[in-house]
Amino acid sequence: MTAAIGAARPGAPRAVGSRVRRAARRVTHASSVDLGLAVVIAAGVAFRLWGLGGSRLSYDESFTAMAGRLPINRLFSYLTTHDSHPPLDYLIHAPFARAGASEFWFRFPSAMCSIAALVLLAVWLRPRGRVAVVATALLAVSAFEIAHGRDARMYAELEVLGVGLAMTADRWLRTPERSTAVLAGVLTLTGLFTHVSMLLLAFGLFTLAGLRRDRAAWEWRAAIVLPVAVWAATWGPHFLVQARGGHSTWIPSTSLSTLTNAVAHAVSLRAGAAAVVVLAIAAGAVILFRRDRDLGRVWCAAFAIPIAIAAVAGFFEPVVLDRTFTLMAWAPAVAIAFLIDAVMRRQRVLGAVLAVATVALLVPDAVTVTTASSGPTAPLNALDARIRPGDVVAVRPASKAPELEWSLAVRHDTTGHRVEVNGLPSTFALRMGTAPATGRVWYLDWRAHHGPFPRTVAPDCAATWKWGGTHIDCLMGHRIEVADASA
Repeated sequence: MTAAIGAARPGAPRAVGSRVRRAARRVTHASSVDLGLAVVIAAGVAFRLWGLGGSRLSYDESFTAMAGRLPINRLFSYLTTHDSHPPLDYLIHAPFARAGASEFWFRFPSAMCSIAALVLLAVWLRPRGRVAVVATALLAVSAFEIAHGRDARMYAELEVLGVGLAMTADRWLRTPERSTAVLAGVLTLTGLFTHVSMLLLAFGLFTLAGLRRDRAAWEWRAAIVLPVAVWAATWGPHFLVQARGGHSTWIPSTSLSTLTNAVAHAVSLRAGAAAVVVLAIAAGAVILFRRDRDLGRVWCAAFAIPIAIAAVAGFFEPVVLDRTFTLMAWAPAVAIAFLIDAVMRRQRVLGAVLAVATVALLVPDAVTVTTASSGPTAPLNALDARIRPGDVVAVRPASKAPELEWSLAVRHDTTGHRVEVNGLPSTFALRMGTAPATGRVWYLDWRAHHGPFPRTVAPDCAATWKWGGTHIDCLMGHRIEVADASA
């Protein structure tokens, strides 16, 4: 009996050893994946935070800042007549705008949203190993993601909402629980009050349940439809007014070029790279569908279908723009990651070279976006160095008023009194501070952004400052009148 119990089965030690080695390889693989994800996330964080406050707010950021300083009861009506976006992003930035926060802190919420998108993507895809590392790396060094992750606008919120909704859809598809559908509904409603492009994604997500008629499928459909109904009932009338305002007429209609560029920009902003990027996305999508049917369905619902709807709508309305697709910008990186992973499975060395080369090609653009100054930085810095209390600062065209008000008045805790300068048409002018008038008018003629204007003035009290096509002239002797306070 004792001998029988103690006898070992032939091959048992070898089988146990094999299991131990496989377990050790799995632990090593998981550790290498975690290390890779930590490295690429750290790089993405650095790109999004480095020099975040080093340049002045752009026009769009300044518009957000000055709108955020309005009383809440005026903000909604102001956005209805002067903008094309819902109010949530303005409400998020309003506390920072009213505090006159520095450029760094004003942009900080956006940077945190973009970083959160990176982390969510890494957590979501982590079980897929190498695909997770490559996809997160592509998103970390995407110039498009970095640029909009560093702007105090709504696009950084769209980055994290897009990944969050895709992650939620994937979870529901695998384990269709009611709580997951509710979370999708909350995220959808948040997206709708952030940017109208959420309508495109909502249509796509609605199709995720397919032809299913079970209770979970109807809960999912309701979770997508109800937020759209709430948005339509509350912000819908404002949106209809905005749509007639002509704020987006500069966006081109759908064409092969505009569509491929808009899609490819999620990966690379380089001119001439769009066709190659789109082909890589398509090839990666085929591999993704073959290897993971559920993730493929999510990719289709959260990317392919919204893009297709936008392409059709773009023949009639201004829709096709890279920023319109920010909610879907995670998907190209995932498809290309599957493509690179497939190459690595067949030819490890070739695949590794391809992965490193792809990321390396994207890094220079990421560095450029991180280190570039916003357009208003040079002229506003030049004005800042010249103006004194009692001076008047005027800008042409008058639409550049938000940059002037935020950077030269709000950020310096200086009172800016709206005035009109006789002889300077189509301008917005502020008298700086409460000191006695000096008689000097610093006239910023912003030609670089709005085409050539006829020169109507000559410098009187200082040499003209020039930057590209932009001029700053110092004028004397112009009659200054207090502007209508309602203007």
